[in-house]
Amino acid sequence: MPAPAARTPQQRPGGSAQRRRAVRAAAPPPAVRPARGAARSDARARAGARAGGSRSGGARVADLSARLGRRRPLPRPGRRAALVAAVLAVVLAALAWLALGSPWLRVQQVRVSGAERTDPERVLALVGAQRGEPLAAVDTRELSQRVGQALPLVESVDVLRSWPSTLVVRLDERDAVAAVPSTSGGVDLVDADARVLQHAESAPAGVPLLSVDVDSARPGALRAALAVNGSLPAEVRSRVASITAESPDSVRLQLLEGPEVVWGDAGRPERKGQVLLRLLQEEEVARAALVDVSAPDAPAVRSAP
Repeated sequence: MPAPAARTPQQRPGGSAQRRRAVRAAAPPPAVRPARGAARSDARARAGARAGGSRSGGARVADLSARLGRRRPLPRPGRRAALVAAVLAVVLAALAWLALGSPWLRVQQVRVSGAERTDPERVLALVGAQRGEPLAAVDTRELSQRVGQALPLVESVDVLRSWPSTLVVRLDERDAVAAVPSTSGGVDLVDADARVLQHAESAPAGVPLLSVDVDSARPGALRAALAVNGSLPAEVRSRVASITAESPDSVRLQLLEGPEVVWGDAGRPERKGQVLLRLLQEEEVARAALVDVSAPDAPAVRSAP
């Protein structure tokens, strides 16, 4: 019987088994999966934790809302308006008492300005009754009308309050544009509307004398003379000594140094003035007896005899 063959080390009994055990020992242990029941419990725990966090955040919001709700409520618009109106009423009442009842805001002084030909004492006599009255209660418009109607020289009046206790009366006087001989002697100074402003012994400088016989002249002669006087160019007016008129269209000027001028009616005053001043530059015309510019485009000159 033949002898059995010798075994190599790999074929030794138990060699492969030992090697497999060594490999398994060196490899990492396999991950252990939790059981299905444990996984569901863990998920429920995490969900509960999230729910608890949400409930605590909601509680904080609710607590903040409650604190805000306990704040003092704002006043309603209607109540606020009523409060403002009440405060304004009190302030206005205090101001009214101060203006009408305070002794420091009563009229104590009257000051007159613009009275050149008007007697200031007449103005004070018309306004003096306001002394002692509350300055705020003075009817300045009515007072202005009263002074203007009482004084013919005054064209307009302004009565102003000057706080705390002064009335200021500002006068704008009418200008005397001519002097008319008076039947009682002297002259009457008149304005552009033929209103007699005041009586004077003679015509002041710069105010021409209107030698108009109202009884014998045609109606409107005086007004025509006044209209011509008011429309004269300044250079011509300064040379006029007197104005006469027999009718509205036959107004004549007597120059201070020079001839008599037939002016005619009140029309075209600028053109007539230009023609007259140009003619007076000629020495022969300046020595003439009469210059007619009633038709300024065809003037005429009559020499002295």
